[in-house]
Amino acid sequence: MGNYKFDDDIHKKKQLPAGQRGIGCLMFLLLPIVSYVAAIELLKITAIRDFFYRVSPTLFGAPSIPKLLWEVKSIDPFLREIYSWTNLEVNTLFGLVILLALSGLVAVIYAIAYGAVGPAKYGRMDAPPQRRKTKKSR
Repeated sequence: MGNYKFDDDIHKKKQLPAGQRGIGCLMFLLLPIVSYVAAIELLKITAIRDFFYRVSPTLFGAPSIPKLLWEVKSIDPFLREIYSWTNLEVNTLFGLVILLALSGLVAVIYAIAYGAVGPAKYGRMDAPPQRRKTKKSR
């Protein structure tokens, strides 16, 4: 009976600290917004705009909405609003590319920071790693 532990204590040890959870949530919300705004601003540069125009000129202009959706009367005002946004498709595509790059950059920075200040790889109860020479198999 002396070794009885509450389940809440065990689960609290396995959870990330609140600061790390908050940073992850903040990145989850901020990175898509930042990447979309960056895509809009970067597409104002003529070299980048010309590159995307050479890749696919159909991405520029009003977005392509299937005719079947226009027949649904309840979403007609919403579709008209979306149709008025020019270059929506190229902004979204370039925003996704920027989002992928920013997410990778944040992951690398987080991995470096975690490796520098994170917990030790081996605890005090772990045995040291074995040092063996490997043989080449034929």
